Formats: sequence, C-alpha cells, structure tokens
Amino acid sequence: MQALGRHLLLELFDCDAEALNSLETVKASMVEAAKRAQATIVDVVFHEFNPFGISGVVVIAESHLAIHTWPEYRYAAVDVFSCGDVLQPQTAATYLVEQLGAARASVVELQRGIFLQAAPMPHKPAGARATGAKVPAATVPVAKVPVARLPVARVPVARVPVARVPVARVPVARVPVARVPVGG
Repeated sequence: MQALGRHLLLELFDCDAEALNSLETVKASMVEAAKRAQATIVDVVFHEFNPFGISGVVVIAESHLAIHTWPEYRYAAVDVFSCGDVLQPQTAATYLVEQLGAARASVVELQRGIFLQAAPMPHKPAGARATGAKVPAATVPVAKVPVARLPVARVPVARVPVARVPVARVPVARVPVARVPVGG
C-alpha cells in the first residue's frame, strides 16, 4: 500500500502560557519548524484572538503546518501534514514541543490517501512547482480500483489523559446603571 501523505496530530499539554499567547513566538516557532523539516514555505498566515489565543498556518509546497493555542489551558493543537518523502514531519514536531515548553505531548500519525498499488507513486507530476503551475490531468497516473473493493483503515484512537487545570476567576466590576424615565 502507498500513502500520499503523513499527518501528525500533536496534543501539547502544560505548555508555556506566555509562549502560547505570543503571536511572535508562535509564528516564529512554526516557521522555523517548517524550515527544520526541510519544507518549502509558500505562505504564512496567523491571527491573534482577544483576549488570548492564536491560530495560524504555514502553507508549504508539501502541504501545511497548523496550530491553535489555548494559553488559558496551557494547551496547543498542532497539525503537520506532509506529502512526499523529503519532508521530515517528526523533526518539526520535536522542535515545536521544545519551543512551546510542552511538559506532556501526544503525537498520532495518520497515513493520508492510501492506495493499493505496488509501483512507486510520483508525489508530484513533472512540471508541478510551488508556484501553482498547472499540469494536465493526463500526466497524473490514476488507479482504476472499484470503490467497493477499497479497504477501510481502522485507526485506533489514542487515549490521552486530560489535565484538569483550574480556571482563573477574574472579578467582574460592578458598574451602576443610570435609570432614565421613559415618556412621561
């Protein structure tokens, strides 16, 4: 069996809350993780939420790295999706665990796009580039397999203990409401 890609799902617990709430730290860590994994970076998009949390994606020619942070829980969810044989997704995962200060981490790897063929599958047709060059569909080999005969991969779900983190109680300011008579 051949797979088109590897998808690492990272659960990062007990991280450095300040790192998870720093747009600069999260963005720099994700970009550096992509570089260390030998990825070709195409685009970088991150968003900082108010009051806290960051979501972002590093689009790479080989697929993507994505993150969502919850600093209030000291938790981050990370995806490292790679196609082909060049990218080293585990290198990116290890680097992110270190940079975000995760005391506990869980990594689940999924094989994506599993096909039943013995011959090596070309990752990208000749002529395809990160710039989005179009390649005629006729140059892409297509497996002729009846849908009814495709096996269903059963992937066990990893059971990860969930840490109970107390939520900080923030006092709410009481603001007097002005009462204005209506009509009269």
